[in-house]
Amino acid sequence: MKAVIFGAGRIGCGLAGQLLRDSGHEAVFVARNPLMAEHLNRVGRYVVRLAGQGGTREITVDGIRAVSACETGRVAEEIADAGVIITSVGCDNLEDISGLIAAGIAKRVEPINVLAFENSGSAGPSLRYWVSRHLPDGFPLDRHGFAGVLISRAVTQRIGDPEAGEPLVFVGDTYSRFIVESAGLRGTLPHIEGMLVTDKYEAWVQKKFCMFSAAHAATAYLGCLKGYRYIHTAIRDPQIRAAVLAVIKEGQQGLAARYGKEIAGDESDCREVLDRICNPQLCDPISRVGREPGRKLKAEDRLVGTALLAEAAGVEPKNLGLAVAAALFFNNYRDPSAFELRHHVATRGGEETIHKYCGVDGSSPFGRLAADSWHRLSEGWQHGRVLLSLDSMTWN
Repeated sequence: MKAVIFGAGRIGCGLAGQLLRDSGHEAVFVARNPLMAEHLNRVGRYVVRLAGQGGTREITVDGIRAVSACETGRVAEEIADAGVIITSVGCDNLEDISGLIAAGIAKRVEPINVLAFENSGSAGPSLRYWVSRHLPDGFPLDRHGFAGVLISRAVTQRIGDPEAGEPLVFVGDTYSRFIVESAGLRGTLPHIEGMLVTDKYEAWVQKKFCMFSAAHAATAYLGCLKGYRYIHTAIRDPQIRAAVLAVIKEGQQGLAARYGKEIAGDESDCREVLDRICNPQLCDPISRVGREPGRKLKAEDRLVGTALLAEAAGVEPKNLGLAVAAALFFNNYRDPSAFELRHHVATRGGEETIHKYCGVDGSSPFGRLAADSWHRLSEGWQHGRVLLSLDSMTWN
């Protein structure tokens, strides 16, 4: 079976391509960068380095091909006889590739499933909509499936420059499971290692957001306050670890109330999240995990969305409020979102910033929690200072 993979980046190569080749399938990448496509065709392989607490192991992914996204005719021909299409380009870029997918689907005789490896509850329907815009009225698009996919693996970096002809190594953790939204599928999927098809896709998306994603972001923002550079060193700080564990439990209680304990899990799920964040082999920088704080503070995203879910369950999300407040201090001069957020805080204050970015009223329970934490953090803060204690909110 041939799979066409849109995106030759960290998830496309570091997860999808590896699992497909491990399952005995052919992998054809569609790369935005023509030099990346040329490199993969010339070398024919790359390495995935899986880093766990017990060490690392390397998997050589070979027997691959690639097509440049500029070669629209060739892309359509590859799709015409493929067994599955996978996207790993980011939700904001799905519209950009929809025309290529539509052109390929228009050439097909048999139906096909498109799996959006985008970690989003809406990626499948969104991609279907964008593809439909490129097809004539009456085209039988319902024959084809468009399903969202939730991935477990964190692929933190790519080593090597394809433009310089250097060997490529994708570094990630050892988690291989990916969860497919059953409602969007048409027919059956070929066997792929790590795949779980579920009719509870929304619940699984919320579990990842409310536990792992919220904890990951909280570690980054609290770690930045205390001057850490890497996630695995920040989570070893006893105060940060305690706050992040409390964030996980606040989210878990909200999940249990909404989706049941089967989805929310137990103490072992909390420990697993902490263990993943603690992984020193990934050497994951806080600047990467905390990037785009404006997006991560939205009402439907990992911190505020989790807090509102916890509130609905009768839980006071004070540690999530602390994480939101810490995000307002996130300082990364290379990140336009962080710069814009810091400017808004400096000119409008924390309360108005929380209202604008988080979509919560300052008089609401969570709005007050986040604002109170921001006020406590602000006392004694100056640019360049490092927070010495989360308990007493003292700065150096």
